[in-house]
Amino acid sequence: MGAAFKGRAGPYTVYAYDGYTLPDNELQYRLVLLDTSTGGPADDVRVSISASSGAFRVTTTASVYANVVFYPLANPYPGNWRVDVRLDGSLGRGEVTFPMHGYAGLGPTSTRDTTPVAVAHHDSAPLATIVAASCATAAIAGAGAFAWRRRRLRTQQ
Repeated sequence: MGAAFKGRAGPYTVYAYDGYTLPDNELQYRLVLLDTSTGGPADDVRVSISASSGAFRVTTTASVYANVVFYPLANPYPGNWRVDVRLDGSLGRGEVTFPMHGYAGLGPTSTRDTTPVAVAHHDSAPLATIVAASCATAAIAGAGAFAWRRRRLRTQQ
């Protein structure tokens, strides 16, 4: 899957990727940071991220692993986030701003509403059926193997 945004932030190239779903109607977005001059990973970078949607503004916690950055935001669907990223590392400083969209599959949300949102629970009935069928198959196979072995022992005597 390609990046939703590619841009420059000073000496860094920033690739921003769409969010994937987290509990509580949040999305986990990702960034990949590269050294613009070499194209290699930029992994000694401190990252600060804030975002706005309409009049609502939030600062989020960025988790940095080498040159990959993860940051959670509430799902803004049907709106978008305007994400502001500030970078400070051994290559220098940089800033970049880009839009990121929400995910329609999570249902409506409001970035102004702090009421907890219920997350859909998936029915585990299909899993229970698969487990029961697997156990029954194993029991039948075990009984068959026992009967075959017993019959083989009788014919050898």
